[in-house]
Formats: sequence, C-alpha cells, structure tokens
Amino acid sequence: MTSGRQGVRADLVERVRRVIAAEAERLRTHLVDDNALVVITALSDEDIENLVLEALRIAEGPVSWRELKAIFQGIVGEDRLRKILSKLKSEGVIVELTKTRYSLPEYIGPELLEKVKNPAALRRLAEYTYS
Repeated sequence: MTSGRQGVRADLVERVRRVIAAEAERLRTHLVDDNALVVITALSDEDIENLVLEALRIAEGPVSWRELKAIFQGIVGEDRLRKILSKLKSEGVIVELTKTRYSLPEYIGPELLEKVKNPAALRRLAEYTYS
C-alpha cells in the first residue's frame, strides 16, 4: 500500500522498520529494568550509521526522507538522523538524489545518474569496484 499524497511506500517502510527496530533494540543496553522504571542507553552515531546503511541495503534502491523518517521514528530523532545522513553523504558512502532521496551507490542505475546530487560517491564506488 502506497500513500500517494505523501510519497511514502507503506509496505517498504513496514518491511524495513521491522528489521531496523529489532536491530536497534538489540544494540541498546538496559541499565535499569524494573516495573516502575526502564533506563536504556542511547544508540551511538556509529550504530545509527550502520542502521541507516542496513535500511538502504534492505530497500535496494532510493528511499525518500519521509520514508527514512518513518522507518526511524521512535529509534532516533529527526535532527540526529539528518546529521548521520549528511555525514554519510559527505563521506561518499551514500548517494543523495533529487527530491531528497537516499541510496547506496550500487543501487543507482543509469536512469538515475542525472538525479545524483553528490556524484563523488559514484566515483568512489567505481574505484572500489574496479581496483
């Protein structure tokens, strides 16, 4: 089921969210856990980066900002998610496309090349693939 108005693919979001939420829970450490109080550690930036990369691997193609926001809702705040995406993009680990969509470079086909905002990520993939 897809929500055309918001451009969110609910089936994709649900499928990816199940995996990411389970992995996020596995990464968290419960410091206190009794009936009245639960205290858990926050995820590290490295953990969140790995979760973002895993989400993009599962999606196997471009994922919109709205979809990523829905996938990570309750796991990490919007500001922190934007910071992680920006870092991964600047390092050339992920590709940002027009209309605020993100993908791993290996899922960018020729039909999407003109929509890539950070082409250095594709050069990095080519160097890695052919070296």
